Amino acid sequence: MKTIADLLNSDEPIPVNAHDNPWAIRNPRDEARDLHRMVRSGSSSIEEIRELIAVPKPVEEALLAYAERFPTDGQRIYCVLQFREKVAVEFERLIESDADSLVASPADAIADDELTTEPLPPTGFFVN
Repeated sequence: MKTIADLLNSDEPIPVNAHDNPWAIRNPRDEARDLHRMVRSGSSSIEEIRELIAVPKPVEEALLAYAERFPTDGQRIYCVLQFREKVAVEFERLIESDADSLVASPADAIADDELTTEPLPPTGFFVN
């Protein structure tokens, strides 16, 4: 049985637009960018998006078994699975580029000696 890894390593190009592939509704990069925006806006966590993109292993195995048994449907299934893989790869690239850009500069870091447990001085706002 083929695995998604076998399909990703194939030399055949996978069509990504509706003209070449009626099952492709958009470009994987665009999908990943939209999902990345959800993380940046705070509406979803990275893990939630990873789960959204991923095809659970038992589902993937069942789809691949079906595709092998019914080749006329197989190409569509392979295209959908590869689309999800490409979205995942692009999403991880975007997350990694965020992490690289968020490295704090030394001026932004708070020194350990600035973190004290001493009480703040009274401000005069409290009335006895």
